[in-house]
Amino acid sequence: MLGLIATGWFIWADSIGSRFGRAPAEFAILRAIGQVLLACACGAAVATIVYLTVLWTGRGRVPHPLRSIAVAVWYFPAMILMFAPTPVSIAVGAVLVFATTRVMVARWDRNRPPLSASAGALLLKRMAVALVCSAAIHLAVGAYARGSALLAAALFAGIIATLTSLAIVVGAYAPAKPARLSHSALSVLLIMLLMVGLRIAKRGSGGGAGFEDDGGSSPIVDDSFPGVILLRELEKNAVLIAPNLKRNAGAKGTSLFNAAKPATLTQPMDVTFSGEYWMLLPRYRRPPPQSLIERGNPSKLSFATNGGPMVMEAHQPLSTFVDPASCDRIQFVVLGPDTQNMLAFQLFLVDTEIPDPRGEESLGFQFVRGDPSMGDRETISFPIPRATRLNRFNEIKVVFRQPRVMSKSVKIAIERMTIVPR
Repeated sequence: MLGLIATGWFIWADSIGSRFGRAPAEFAILRAIGQVLLACACGAAVATIVYLTVLWTGRGRVPHPLRSIAVAVWYFPAMILMFAPTPVSIAVGAVLVFATTRVMVARWDRNRPPLSASAGALLLKRMAVALVCSAAIHLAVGAYARGSALLAAALFAGIIATLTSLAIVVGAYAPAKPARLSHSALSVLLIMLLMVGLRIAKRGSGGGAGFEDDGGSSPIVDDSFPGVILLRELEKNAVLIAPNLKRNAGAKGTSLFNAAKPATLTQPMDVTFSGEYWMLLPRYRRPPPQSLIERGNPSKLSFATNGGPMVMEAHQPLSTFVDPASCDRIQFVVLGPDTQNMLAFQLFLVDTEIPDPRGEESLGFQFVRGDPSMGDRETISFPIPRATRLNRFNEIKVVFRQPRVMSKSVKIAIERMTIVPR
């Protein structure tokens, strides 16, 4: 029970609580419900796979399988953890899947009747299960490579449970008599430690995307591209920067573009968007060298994957480093037909001289529902806290998000950005 309460807290903290008050209520609630239902379905599927593996490769029927439902409930928080996009949560979820399977199979495998099938038939069945697991590993790796992280997590959970069951049934792994209280207490402790670790990681990383591949060597297959860099039309690439910036007293040199110390903003900085739009697969931090580069307006063009998820970002460089402590908020105006749909925007302050993700700091999310009276135009505002991890920034990054998995670029263009001083 304590573990389920901790899991509920985890769902609230990551799916509802962090968005409550900023996102539309139905958006946060539907997202949490979808996450819970998906975790329940995957947990039930893993428990069924474990039962079928023990039944098919073991010694006769499984006595009283329904008595282990209370143990199988632990697959639910395990799937919640494995769906979280952090290595720590995935590792803890995998350990919880292993521990739950160990307890269930150890209970089922004790006091079972002698072998009722020939050794040859059982050997073939067990080899078939091992081959299925091998194929599932390849599928999971392929799913992760194409950006389907949830499918990969579900497959890996099933693989861990199946291999653990098979190892216990064939005698390769002989666990001691499972301890109920210590197992539950350990699981609760792991979940609590995970939630604390995620909170620390989120604050320390500034909400970075956490991609691991910089796209250095990714081949183009079947005339497709691993990424797209969309540049603005030539006639619209002017950048207007207000001249009223004063240098800090301790800064070296007199040049405005001297990046030794950031500039202090005293009047609004108005920037007509002249940066780049990136469309890429989630496993990349930036578009690979083989990416398509062209000019155009993202509100009129559309790019899609072959069904997998994609990431869409806008990057606007600034002509000088700016001190975020002197900034009150960042506003930007977006245009396009997709402003009528429910969308989420995430804004990052970026210091390009610090390797990412340490050089990025998220200012959170802002959600738009679309106001018909405003037409295809929306103004988004992100407040800047007085205390930020970065002490300067020279680029603004905007990530476009949708309630569902994004497999097609949104038809939205950023018209201009304004940095408002305190």
